[in-house]
Amino acid sequence: MENSNNRNLLIALLIATLLIVGYTYFFLPNPNESHKTAPNKPIKQDNLSLVQFKTIKKNNHTEKLITVNTKYYTIKISSLNGTIKSLVLKKYTLNKKNVELVKSEGYYGALETVFKDKTIEKIEQEIPYTPNSYAIDLTGNDKVVKLILKKSSDNVTIIKTFTFRNDIYAFDFSVKILKNDKPLNEEFSVYAGPDLGDLEKKRYSHLGAVALVDNDKIKTDKKIEPDQNIHWIALESKYFCLAFIPVHKNSLLAGYTKLNGGHYIYANLTTPAQLEIYAGPKSKETIAPIDHHLEKIIRFGMFGFIGKPLLYVLNWLYSIFGNYGVAIIVLTLIIRIIFYPLSFKSYKSMREMAKLQPKLKELQAKYKGKPDQLNKATMELYKKHKVNPFGGCLPILIQIPVFFALYNVLLNAIELRGAPFVWWITDLSSKDPYYILPIIMGITMYIQQKLTPATGDPTQQKIMMFMPIIFTIMFIGFPSGLVLYWTTNNVLTLIQQLIDSQILKAQEKKLKQKNA
Repeated sequence: MENSNNRNLLIALLIATLLIVGYTYFFLPNPNESHKTAPNKPIKQDNLSLVQFKTIKKNNHTEKLITVNTKYYTIKISSLNGTIKSLVLKKYTLNKKNVELVKSEGYYGALETVFKDKTIEKIEQEIPYTPNSYAIDLTGNDKVVKLILKKSSDNVTIIKTFTFRNDIYAFDFSVKILKNDKPLNEEFSVYAGPDLGDLEKKRYSHLGAVALVDNDKIKTDKKIEPDQNIHWIALESKYFCLAFIPVHKNSLLAGYTKLNGGHYIYANLTTPAQLEIYAGPKSKETIAPIDHHLEKIIRFGMFGFIGKPLLYVLNWLYSIFGNYGVAIIVLTLIIRIIFYPLSFKSYKSMREMAKLQPKLKELQAKYKGKPDQLNKATMELYKKHKVNPFGGCLPILIQIPVFFALYNVLLNAIELRGAPFVWWITDLSSKDPYYILPIIMGITMYIQQKLTPATGDPTQQKIMMFMPIIFTIMFIGFPSGLVLYWTTNNVLTLIQQLIDSQILKAQEKKLKQKNA
């Protein structure tokens, strides 16, 4: 390899750098951007209206908390209005404490209902509920258990029912109103927010509202409008979500709103009404039992159709090795093996281009100041020697979608959250606390650079010298799982270059002997 090899490698590195930086800054969401503006007006559609402003009155009754304990979470519900005061996930921690997905703060409580009828709303505000139980423990119990809350006044009864199961993150929530023991059809809105507890605001991940429209379109925050084709609506963070899902219909009249600095989702319903509530991780395994395509909330960018199979393979490898770090290394090896023919072709093309460098320099000297003649002579030279000038770059470009798909998987998959690798790396979703892995990655890039003969162009030499430093700085804050992939890829590239070099030398030697 000579000057052309360096040039092609430089081009490939620059393309990769620009794509990574550009994709990161322009395509991955900034959590602070989505909350700048939001609709904040009552909306009417199909005779259902958003009941937005509740009547705030002091409730003199003492609030009692109803506790429901399941395998996956502990939920506390207010006896005053049936809102969720706290929902803690048992399997996940944040700052050494269990993740509190729902916290009672903000203008509305989670699952707070606001009724359009003023009389019913007054009952809701001033009279507490009487539950059928103040403590429900489903751990070790596969039965379906109902928590029923009732309040009555002036022959009007409001009934809220929560239906819990031990083996799933979802539960049903229904509202029914009776007058003189006969059902009433009353309009109301149910809310969730603001946002999700005190969950971490990860850079390049969305924190806010998200909805599925027309079964395939994902919309977030201010792009969400009340629409009968909203199949589900949710509040999400990087790894978790709380979703409203219709039970007896295919869609919800729902939307997103901003109130007093808080960000809420809501659904407009008519009693008797029922919603399925999913409150848990954005994991395909736990979302699988839920209908209405809630799995689409797990998003891996524009190449998600590649990312999801890669995540499946990653999880399969984890089931074998029991370590996601090892699974990443093995998956990287599998990808390198699959793309080996393309990589070999790229390496061979660069090598062939390097051989033509002396003749290309002769043409440049001969046709100096005559660009048209130089281009024509150069193309004839390529044709004569059957060399494709883009042969070194095209195989690399073909692999870019796979790279970005895996990039997004390693950046966003909840499976890596809190997953240890070795020694100091205790969480593959967080940056290396001692920056050891990014430094190793930079060293492997430096070795790659040294194995490639330096070009005679001083500018290229300087740029190539700084590439390992630039990449090290860029990756220093990335999740260690992503850095592990890149480092492994570098090491495998080094090994492959050594093997390919020996193969091509052997082929050239054999060809010379044949022609001798």
